[in-house]
Amino acid sequence: MHKISTLKNGLTLITVDLPHLDSVTTLVAVGAGSRYETKKINGISHFLEHMFFKGSEKYPTAEQIAAIVDGIGAVNNASTDKEVTIYWIKSASIHIELATDLLSSMIKESLLSKEEIEKEKGVIIEELRMYRDNPTQYVWNLYEGLQFGDQPMGWDIGGEEKIILSLNQDDFIKYMDSLYSPKNMTLVYVGKIPKNIKSLALKYFNNLPKRGQFKHSPYKKTKQNSPQLNVFYKDTDQVNLILGMESFDRHDDRRYAERLLATILGEGMSSRLFLEIREKRGLAYHVGSHLGPYADTGYFAVYAGLKLEKIEEGLQVIIAELERITKELVTDDELKKGKEMARGRLALASESTNFLAQYFGTKFVLDREIETFEEYLEKIDAVTKEEIQNVAKELFQKNKYNLQIIGPFKSSDKFSQILNS
Repeated sequence: MHKISTLKNGLTLITVDLPHLDSVTTLVAVGAGSRYETKKINGISHFLEHMFFKGSEKYPTAEQIAAIVDGIGAVNNASTDKEVTIYWIKSASIHIELATDLLSSMIKESLLSKEEIEKEKGVIIEELRMYRDNPTQYVWNLYEGLQFGDQPMGWDIGGEEKIILSLNQDDFIKYMDSLYSPKNMTLVYVGKIPKNIKSLALKYFNNLPKRGQFKHSPYKKTKQNSPQLNVFYKDTDQVNLILGMESFDRHDDRRYAERLLATILGEGMSSRLFLEIREKRGLAYHVGSHLGPYADTGYFAVYAGLKLEKIEEGLQVIIAELERITKELVTDDELKKGKEMARGRLALASESTNFLAQYFGTKFVLDREIETFEEYLEKIDAVTKEEIQNVAKELFQKNKYNLQIIGPFKSSDKFSQILNS
């Protein structure tokens, strides 16, 4: 399905040719993100992502870049995570060279204008405030801070306002020079690809500057002897909560059983949590489970937006469902359905060139290898009911629980009582 090669400068090129399409996604993944930051520059990874759209030597203004993208009916964007940053353009296949030119220029010769940096500070701060005003999103930032503590893994990807205001041009140049090396990047094309694609990649990306590739600090794990709780006061009509715990990194063999555990508990409208919380009791509109795997740690989380007056009942039901799956094997039907969901959801996602480009780019830049979908599904198919229960027993221990709540509560006593009961 995919082909991997290496350019002369060490940049990895991955191609997935889908000749039946008329579009292509051109994507660059970089091994850079918020866990590579110090407290002094927290938020710079995300800020730098913004700056790449503010002008380059060849395309000196944000207006020019936007006009070119719009002028060919393309779509472009970027995103920053804790360990990876991606930049992409999805265009008609006939415009693949222009998309390649734009992305390479943005990354290798960004102007990083002092004037634009100062202007963009206001944009970044408004973005941070927007997320803080959205409890369904902000609760995740708070949860990771609770889970991982005061170290890069626990810091907000977007940073803090006072730090954003303090950043200057030299900070951006030093940070970019430390990570945006060809050997720390992957160029991916997915869609209708011309036969001369490697020549095209060489033309625009072989002259990337030789920059550094430093390693992030390892995650400092601490022993957790009792549940942790944080309540963020906000005058809302709905309570947003995440109940989670530290789990496995993305290389752990138990991740396949964990994936099915998350599916059975909280993926889809027939999952245990959805049926108990929403269908049977009417306590929430949204409820589900989520995995957050990283290089050397991870988390398993249950999230929900609960009725204000039913928060205690909702939390108790969630905990009861976690405990139940540690004591009873999942059914044959649940196991079969979970495996079929994994296969079906992957098939649906694979119809998106953006999904494929992000999967291959992120996977390779982080791990230097690709797990094919066939290999992944073979591992999923091999999971047993006993393995799912063993993973549940290992994860769902009350002393490991971390509960983050956003709602109009000035005291956390009643939640503490539930966690410790």
